Amino acid sequence: MFVVPQAAPQVGPVITPKTSGSRAPDKPKVGATEEGAEEGKGSGREIPWNAIIKTGYIVFFSLLSAAALFVVYLFVSANAGETDDVVIDKADFNRGNQIQQRITQAETGEQHIKWIPAKNSATMEGFKVKVNHVDWGETIGKDERGEIVTSGRPFINVYLELSNRSDKTFHFKSWYGNVFTSPSGALRTAQISDDNKRTYEPIMFDDLSDLKWWTKQKTFAPLEEGTDVIVFDVPEDFDPNQIENLYLDLPGEAVTRDGADQAMSGSYRFQIPKSMIQGL
Repeated sequence: MFVVPQAAPQVGPVITPKTSGSRAPDKPKVGATEEGAEEGKGSGREIPWNAIIKTGYIVFFSLLSAAALFVVYLFVSANAGETDDVVIDKADFNRGNQIQQRITQAETGEQHIKWIPAKNSATMEGFKVKVNHVDWGETIGKDERGEIVTSGRPFINVYLELSNRSDKTFHFKSWYGNVFTSPSGALRTAQISDDNKRTYEPIMFDDLSDLKWWTKQKTFAPLEEGTDVIVFDVPEDFDPNQIENLYLDLPGEAVTRDGADQAMSGSYRFQIPKSMIQGL
């Protein structure tokens, strides 16, 4: 099985209020007024009704406050483990950077967008990415037991070469199965489209723990190299022989320079000719 990558929901900590008690009031000091002294000579001490009533109010309202806090505690405790499912609409992905729009803008000259021929590499801030090849075929990986698992039908599998061509250190997070956040707050994923501007969703298999060429995350020291892979879903009637080019858009947010306040932005964009698609 596979699932479209979603941003995972975050649940904040629940603060449990402490039940506050109350300290018993000091005993009132009964003074010997002249009037009380006069009465004391005949019928004994006068009962301090005002002090008793005041003490009763204090105790009552303290108990009432404690009861209210206890009810709040029970409510918070009962709902602490319950979280609503967060559903992210696919339309929210790549808002403002839809690959079909970028292809059209490049064709009309509305915006200068350069699609790097896939036989070449693209570099941003010293971190280089190159398309090694695209495979039209079953996705092959391993499950949690280490056994070989196949997808059962063909998908578009894009295999990438990564390398650090600078004297800096970079932190990388795979384009496979991840959703990234741009500086503007937009959600971004890897995208691929064909000549007819039909787009295909990136997917992640929930029963695969390992995938050929897949690098979940990695710190690239200067001149260090690595690989990554992305899988795109296609309709079962998809015929790769009917296309001439594929257009690949990879979010720069997958790469962060060590010490930087935020990840890179922009995109690695490639135009992949049919001649680089294996399995046809």
